[in-house]
Amino acid sequence: MLLDITKIAQDAIVDLYEVDLTKIIGNKTILRFHNGVNELRRPITWQGNIYEPYPIKAQGFEKSGQGTSNRPTLTASNAQGILNGLIESYEGMIGAIVVRHEVSVKHLDAVNFENGNKYADPYCEIVSNYVIEQVSQPSSLATFTLALPCETDGARIPARVIIANTCGWIYRSPDCGYTGGAVADEYDQPTNDITKDKCSGCVTGCKLRYGQHGILPFGGFPTAAKLS
Repeated sequence: MLLDITKIAQDAIVDLYEVDLTKIIGNKTILRFHNGVNELRRPITWQGNIYEPYPIKAQGFEKSGQGTSNRPTLTASNAQGILNGLIESYEGMIGAIVVRHEVSVKHLDAVNFENGNKYADPYCEIVSNYVIEQVSQPSSLATFTLALPCETDGARIPARVIIANTCGWIYRSPDCGYTGGAVADEYDQPTNDITKDKCSGCVTGCKLRYGQHGILPFGGFPTAAKLS
């Protein structure tokens, strides 16, 4: 069953997925999909890219900085044989990069809405990168087991899910370091009311407090979104 974003709250989070087969196929090939459609009953557009509606079920996604991570799974319909063809042609798609975008409905591209979206912000997202580790194909479904890149290739990178464009620090905590007056609300709208002062968690929120050219204690990994 596909989801309709008109039926969920505007501050709800939608999960958008990319499967990058470039290193397996040899030319740039990225599949983009989401378990739903936009307000116009069309594929969701995010950062100018189209995410086709496709029945999928995601399980086991957790963020932890301690120990070995769990193994999240993506289960997708194989009724039309599309996945089966890819799995058979490219050795189970093992090693393909899976990118998960967690985006607030409020920040989706304006083209998703009949009357546009003044809050559209292509930088407000959480991006997590995984690698397909194994695949199983019971009946008409295909289930992909995912792993963090650092647990599949021996790379020395942070032992937690790499999150792009969203800060992991608690606002005004020692990690954040900001102790000044009220600046902006969670949508980066200016405010002098300390009770409404909340960081958006985006780089833009950090710059409002530390300056456009200041040293930013940003708790995310901005360049992770550029991985391919």
